[in-house]
Amino acid sequence: MEKSEEGLMVEEFEFYRKVRAYYCNVSFRLTFTYCFSHRHVKKATAQGSFSCGVNAHSQTVEYIMQLKSDIIERPHTESGSFLFSSIYDAIPQQRIEFVNYPILKLRYRVPISYDWQQFVVQGAESAINVSTMQGLFKKWRLNGKDNQPVDAKFKVTNVEFDW
Repeated sequence: MEKSEEGLMVEEFEFYRKVRAYYCNVSFRLTFTYCFSHRHVKKATAQGSFSCGVNAHSQTVEYIMQLKSDIIERPHTESGSFLFSSIYDAIPQQRIEFVNYPILKLRYRVPISYDWQQFVVQGAESAINVSTMQGLFKKWRLNGKDNQPVDAKFKVTNVEFDW
């Protein structure tokens, strides 16, 4: 017995309502390191959250992320040895911050006769994990004293959700 089109619309509206209610500002933390000086990395954290919305026209669940890191800073350092010397440009105090960043659009199927909560959770975990956050951190540009880009050699080491 097939569901009527009206029944599917009611089911989809319930899905829309529940996703927005259950997955609004789900918090997560990530840990990362950055190069502080020769052979020394510094550990830092970032607090984030994501919210889901449902776009019924395109049948997608849309994930929007907020993220704000600890303050990152580094003094100018030089390290010399017999074989090589290293110079690390100073990084004035700044932080990594993503505001209303669209992280994923995930297509859902109608009728919603599957475990929709698991569907949303798996989507979040595929969008917000060590490798995807590493990619975002690689794109982020820190600026030095003279507003020149500085490579801090970010390495995301852990992501934890507060389910």
